Amino acid sequence: MLSSKKVRFGIALILLTGFVCLLGFLSRTLPARFSLSSDPYASVSDIGFYFDTVVELQLNGTGDHRLIDECFDLMKNYESLLSRTREGSDVWKINHSSGEPIEISDDTAALIRLSQKYYELSGGAFDITVAPYTALWDFQNNPGNVPGDEELAAAGRHVGLAHLHLAGNTVTLDDPAAAIDLGGIAKGYIADRVKELLVGRGIRSGCINLGGNLLAIGTKPDGELWNIGIRRPFAEVSDVITTVRIDDLSVVTSGVYERYFEADGMLFHHILDPESGRPVRNGLYSVTILSESSADGDALSTACFVLGREDGMRLVESLENTEALFISDDLSLHYSPGFPQAG
Repeated sequence: MLSSKKVRFGIALILLTGFVCLLGFLSRTLPARFSLSSDPYASVSDIGFYFDTVVELQLNGTGDHRLIDECFDLMKNYESLLSRTREGSDVWKINHSSGEPIEISDDTAALIRLSQKYYELSGGAFDITVAPYTALWDFQNNPGNVPGDEELAAAGRHVGLAHLHLAGNTVTLDDPAAAIDLGGIAKGYIADRVKELLVGRGIRSGCINLGGNLLAIGTKPDGELWNIGIRRPFAEVSDVITTVRIDDLSVVTSGVYERYFEADGMLFHHILDPESGRPVRNGLYSVTILSESSADGDALSTACFVLGREDGMRLVESLENTEALFISDDLSLHYSPGFPQAG
């Protein structure tokens, strides 16, 4: 556990293979149909593909694959709930509401409230209403088309959290052309929920990896800390620039190398400035956040990247139980005071 800026981290020389799974909001008691093992070294793992990313889960102390199946089923549920592009999801309904109030699920409402919190905390650097910009850039499919100033200005007139109103489970976008995108926080929220599910099922050791979001359950079976590699920007996934050991914590990284294209000799990445709608250019390649909650880490990694190293570091240092690593475009490493550095 993290405590008052003191963290149980360590730097290691071993890279942990990624693992993941998501979702939850089920009972905290262990159903009879699942079996735990008296052997703490028993293990089960699997890989899936949800939210346009590879997800992986490793569970220790069990050989029952049905626990993983339950996680994958829950992933499908969350994908159908939170996807911006899937017709019928809560987010799709909000974005196609034509300014009318929409009833949403408890999970979607909780996620929007958390997003509002980080919008205020970051001074607007984290903003889920950037969807008009996101749609314009379309980094998933864009072959290299750069939006013009007029297009960005037109989209920007519909960006701003002031357009979003949430009362209970009723949400209203007062601008019919406004839209939200929960992609900057949903993976972290889901990872937290899946951890709750697995801990409720009796899992005491495991690792959840959802793309750039990694969340540990306890320690390894032998009590050793998990060894997590921080990827070297623009290198192979297995090429790490440093490593960190964690116990029951979250590691989330946002980086320019995750989704981008090049045009006219320039790199255009997916981390957008909510004010201009253009990719943030501030000398950073990535931001990694260590925290207890993966949702917090998800929002903060984006917010701190947008804020830049100095303002982002000030934000991190103002928060309890949170540490950060900023990697500059010259590959220099910049740590918050409580983040352990490689010796």
